[in-house]
Amino acid sequence: MNRPSLRFSILLHRYLDKTATALELQELMDLLTTLPEEEVACILEPIYQETKESQLPAEHLRSEELLQNIFQQTTQHQQRKRTYIQRNKTWMLRMAAAAAIVGLTFSLNYIFNHYQSHTPTKELAQKSLPNDVAPGGNKATLTLANGQVIVLDTTKNGILAHHGGMEIKKIADGKLAFRIPANTKGQQAFTETNTISTPRGGQYQITLPDGSQVWLNAETTLIFPSQFDKQERKVVLNGEAYFEIAKHVKKPFKVISNHMEVHVLGTHFNLTDYEDERKPKTTLVDGSVRIKSGKQAQLLKPGEQAVLTADKQIKLVKNVDIETEIAWKNGLFQFKDAGIEQVMNNIARWYNIEVSYTGKINKKLLNGKISRDVNLSELMSMLAYTGVHYEIQGRKVIIKN
Repeated sequence: MNRPSLRFSILLHRYLDKTATALELQELMDLLTTLPEEEVACILEPIYQETKESQLPAEHLRSEELLQNIFQQTTQHQQRKRTYIQRNKTWMLRMAAAAAIVGLTFSLNYIFNHYQSHTPTKELAQKSLPNDVAPGGNKATLTLANGQVIVLDTTKNGILAHHGGMEIKKIADGKLAFRIPANTKGQQAFTETNTISTPRGGQYQITLPDGSQVWLNAETTLIFPSQFDKQERKVVLNGEAYFEIAKHVKKPFKVISNHMEVHVLGTHFNLTDYEDERKPKTTLVDGSVRIKSGKQAQLLKPGEQAVLTADKQIKLVKNVDIETEIAWKNGLFQFKDAGIEQVMNNIARWYNIEVSYTGKINKKLLNGKISRDVNLSELMSMLAYTGVHYEIQGRKVIIKN
């Protein structure tokens, strides 16, 4: 066995017994793409033969696909890896089976990244358990000032009402718009307050009267007028929302949440501030905003985040991972150094489930991402590969520490 092959064999065994460092794992990936096929086959064959003598546990049947994706998780030589994996798919699956036998667990990044892109949602649904919990969807309720309540998820597309001089129209599944009818432009409109609310397991997008767009996450309420006044544009938020504010120099936009105020002219930002939120935060994607809390104020630049600490102080965080902060808007769960409680809080809101814990809370930090379109059992089975122990009882998940 030549030196590169010997090194590959050593790293492979360290990988399988979970002692490989991050640098060693990167080296293993690189060797996998550069070694000749026959040399890799000679090293993998004994491992595969060992798996044939064992019974592969039913719960590990999907690990073949999961572990296959590990070999795509590196920043260099991506195209060569894809080519290699396509040519040697059989060997990749054999190694996956071997890894499943040794009970390998790893970071969410190795499991979550690319998993959804290789497995269609319909296929995932077919693998789900009976009475499984489906993911959330486009659900919301609009309450007008006159008391009229419109359940948006069961309403057909089209004009829903005329109110406060505005035309309320459902333009697509999950999308609502307030617009001034063409035949009434220039006429005096009057201001009335409207409320749109998403339940646990719901999300919705709305275009406000000024053209600003707002994406509402699960269990979120937005209060807004049918027509903004001449001095300012003001809305009230409880929950989490992503804003793309239409620019209007003479009419600043203000978002008032449970613990802070956000002042903007024209910008994109994400605001998370549920009533029970431990660390309310505003993350700036583009433009400029000023955050206020009590007598404190903080100006944000793109890529910065304002976090309200437990002692009510505004903490400025620079170089924030924007992709992680707005992943929910793009249909993903994405975590970076997140504790199990934070992860499960997000999951609970989206699947409308209850979560409880037994034993001492695990302090392990999780990293990774996965589509929000998979059923609960599929999501939890992937979390299990990181060492999370759980039990699903109907709409309740018990995390066993």
